[in-house]
Amino acid sequence: MGKKMVSTNSEQFEKELSYGQVFKNLRISKGFTQLEASRNVIAPTHLSNFENGKTMVSINHFFDLLQNINVNMFEFQNSLNQYLKNKDILLFNTEMANAIVENNPTKLKKIVKELENQLNYQSNSDNIKLRLDYIRAKAVLSYIDKSYFINKDEIIFLEDYLFRLSEWGQYDVALLGQCANFFDLITLMQLTKSMLSPFQDNTNIPYIKQAIIQTVLNIINIYEKNNAYNSAKKLIKYLENSDIHDYYMFEKITLIYSKAKCEYHEGRKNAIEIMKKCQSIFEFCDCSQTANWIDLEIKEL
Repeated sequence: MGKKMVSTNSEQFEKELSYGQVFKNLRISKGFTQLEASRNVIAPTHLSNFENGKTMVSINHFFDLLQNINVNMFEFQNSLNQYLKNKDILLFNTEMANAIVENNPTKLKKIVKELENQLNYQSNSDNIKLRLDYIRAKAVLSYIDKSYFINKDEIIFLEDYLFRLSEWGQYDVALLGQCANFFDLITLMQLTKSMLSPFQDNTNIPYIKQAIIQTVLNIINIYEKNNAYNSAKKLIKYLENSDIHDYYMFEKITLIYSKAKCEYHEGRKNAIEIMKKCQSIFEFCDCSQTANWIDLEIKEL
């Protein structure tokens, strides 16, 4: 039987209604009828009530329903984010990445301000997720606008959160990568070791693996900037042994560039030619912002 929706406020009620509506949109887009989508899970009338916001379905039934229409949770979450984008200011991952590449801080400043306003409400002052999002957004913005930074209390809050993790998800990996520049090297090494622990269960999930690769590349860059070349080489070796798929061509080229830069600093001066080749590839692929960053780094060598 369906569980009646219970909401503490209209915003939560509206969000609860969206689950059934998003499922319905996905079902129709895939060409499934309610009968086909509900087969061997729940009655078609129960599914109809769920899609129309009259009832909710149990978690195990929800997963089975998604399988019946060939949709995974990641795809559903993405569709839900798109559906709620005008209401949910926390959906900023893509916007943050685009803002950095475009060197455009306007969108990030808006997100930071909205998150700050939410935190100023007394009821949200102890909201861990909201506070992490705020710190993360400021950290990303600091790459573009140096007047933004993470203060000491926020760094301690981040460290406490990350050191408590026994299982790292995509959010946690990205959080470390985007805030890595604010940790001291010893703390960063410890957190990186925890993230790359062989006892992690999720590291082979494709989108988490890609997040780890991107975060490790960022940490390698930080190590190189701080002349911690032995630590950088260990992470380079880790990525070389990670079998990075050809789909992640940007990451593969960045790894080659990082390795060449490390070798250059250790005395292999002809490694700069490899760095220039990587720059040329990014230029050929019209990754002008990345190519410009490489050009500036090469000129500073």
